[in-house]
Amino acid sequence: MRFDNVIRYLLLPLGAATALLAAAPVQGQIRVIPRERLDSLANPSRANGSEAMQFEQLVISTGDIGEDDGAKSVTYRWKNVGKIPLVITRVNTTCGCTVPSYDRQPVMPGQTSEMTVTYHPKGHPGRIQRKIFIFTQLSASLPSAILQLTGQVVPSTRPTYAYPYAKGKLLLKRQELRFDPSTLSTESIECLNAGDDTLRVAVDTRMLPPCIKAVFSPEKLAPGGLGELIVRFDPAAGKPAQRIPLFLKGLGVSPGESSITIRIAPESDETKQRE
Repeated sequence: MRFDNVIRYLLLPLGAATALLAAAPVQGQIRVIPRERLDSLANPSRANGSEAMQFEQLVISTGDIGEDDGAKSVTYRWKNVGKIPLVITRVNTTCGCTVPSYDRQPVMPGQTSEMTVTYHPKGHPGRIQRKIFIFTQLSASLPSAILQLTGQVVPSTRPTYAYPYAKGKLLLKRQELRFDPSTLSTESIECLNAGDDTLRVAVDTRMLPPCIKAVFSPEKLAPGGLGELIVRFDPAAGKPAQRIPLFLKGLGVSPGESSITIRIAPESDETKQRE
């Protein structure tokens, strides 16, 4: 049998199988999860004896919180109204932004305890609707209680999308500057403090050549405030390397994570290099 006939012999059944699969109803190719299954995942059955875990409130609202406001904590209080000690073995939440904190010691009959849930709104604008599944020694697979956290996160007023380069909590519009080697000029980079604390940003001048002068303004950058890294190049002060790292201080990150790049090259050369 010739080689091309062998290939044809192998491809024909494969093509027929592909055609049959394409002709099959789309509904038969998609796994449909029954509504009852979805409901059971969102609202599972409780463990036997879970009525002994009596909460003052199963649903607590954070109210309106700003995306820039930082974490918000609420407290769920409960009482053991049963006849045996209860021990919380684990807690699951429907989002990593919802972090529980609880006592792992046994709660004796008649005693009370509480659970603190902290919600981190950053990156989660919009409606808050999170569930907290509490498991005790009563069952490893069924929760003893299901709590809810509701509220609303007001979107951030800080346009972080316009500052794609992060140096710790300081966001930059760009992280590279270019100067023509024969031209006295000044360039700047606009920055945003995306943190919750005031930043004291400064330039580490120890490794800069005499032809490069740089300063950060203002000296104190409030949360949400805009700052500016200003760099001046003077070719008369000496011939520098083609690539110079500039390090920022006061950001709480390593030098490698706080650097920007200064390039000394004609625009045409730089364009060729990037291509």
